Amino acid sequence: MRILLLLFLLLPLHAREHSPELAEKTFLHVWNKVNDSFYEETFNGVDWDQVKTTYETRVKKAKSSKELRTILNEMLNELKLSHFGISKTFGEDDEATNLSGDHLGIEIRLIEGKVVIFEVEKKSAAKRAGLKPGMILTSFEDEPMAQIIDELELTPDSTRLSRLIATRSLLEKLSSPPDGKTTLKTAHSTNTFDFKPGFYQGERGRMGNETSLPFSFKTRLLGKDKKVRLIAFDMFLPQLMLRLNKAIAQAQSEKASGLIIDLRGNPGGIGIMATGLIGRLIDKELDLGDMNNTTGNFPFHAFPQEGAYLGPIAVLVDSFSASTSEIFAAALQEHNRARIFGRPTAAAVLPSYIEELPNGDLFQYAIGDFVTALKKTKLEGKGVTPDEIITLDPALLRAGTDPDLKAALKWLKKQATQ
Repeated sequence: MRILLLLFLLLPLHAREHSPELAEKTFLHVWNKVNDSFYEETFNGVDWDQVKTTYETRVKKAKSSKELRTILNEMLNELKLSHFGISKTFGEDDEATNLSGDHLGIEIRLIEGKVVIFEVEKKSAAKRAGLKPGMILTSFEDEPMAQIIDELELTPDSTRLSRLIATRSLLEKLSSPPDGKTTLKTAHSTNTFDFKPGFYQGERGRMGNETSLPFSFKTRLLGKDKKVRLIAFDMFLPQLMLRLNKAIAQAQSEKASGLIIDLRGNPGGIGIMATGLIGRLIDKELDLGDMNNTTGNFPFHAFPQEGAYLGPIAVLVDSFSASTSEIFAAALQEHNRARIFGRPTAAAVLPSYIEELPNGDLFQYAIGDFVTALKKTKLEGKGVTPDEIITLDPALLRAGTDPDLKAALKWLKKQATQ
């Protein structure tokens, strides 16, 4: 298995029939794996033996794989850490008969208790329906959005990770309407947006035993003089490394006045890719930090590579930037190699494995933590605070303005004059 620094995704596998015996076997596998591999002796202050006693009784009463998954995720949530979770299987309930797909083509964010469309993909069902960035959703299937948000049980004290998970759950709900059609209303139109979710039309990648991960990669020149290169990608996948290297080489050969790396919405991926990518941006060796577990530590070092881009760098992050994205941004920030723009990251940085369970579900479990090199910061629970924190303004999004990108371009222009 490959060590991942990827916030948990819901991945499709073939479902297996539920039975009390299989449920018990799956439960024991999960509990024993955490018991044997947890990276520190106190289990983050949790009595793991007592947890086994408490949840084993509930597992015996589970009537379905879905109910078992809920119980196991509640058990793992006792640890109050990221990168522990069970994914649902494909084919349960009515999911296998959903012939219209479950991809809306939008990204959403919770802003001051409101659901705001952050991004709309080109050629998506949402785009065709007329949805635009900055729109505030007011209802789904005639249920007030405020009521749906209340069901997420978020409080002012909720962690960034809790808010991220809640937002992902909400997007999944919007993408899985009971009648196959998503019906949305917004605060900016009298129209009702009624359309079927479609199938994902973009690229898919492979990581470990996951063979169909949707991802996107974009690079282009920005600015009035087209001298700033933007690189945007939403997952650290191995097959992207050649494209990333090529894009950085382009920035170097075209003598770009600045480089913007957009990691907003990027949940991470292969951790070691952070070191290789940073190697294309430095002229001396950098210590990124250490992954620690009960057997010792694994250092993350970046070594300079020929043809590296050495101009000014801006990195864009938000609350959906996690794991490898956080390690990458934190390292460049600590070593003053880049300026970070956006909003504090997810604070979910634990190296982990993903494996298949006896009942066919996927199980992600952390096997260590990560500490930065210079400030010795444990990024789990803390994350990366941008150098320039930018509040998302729905009105600016509706006007077609990307405030994060605008701030980064302004800073890079200033660097070019110095």
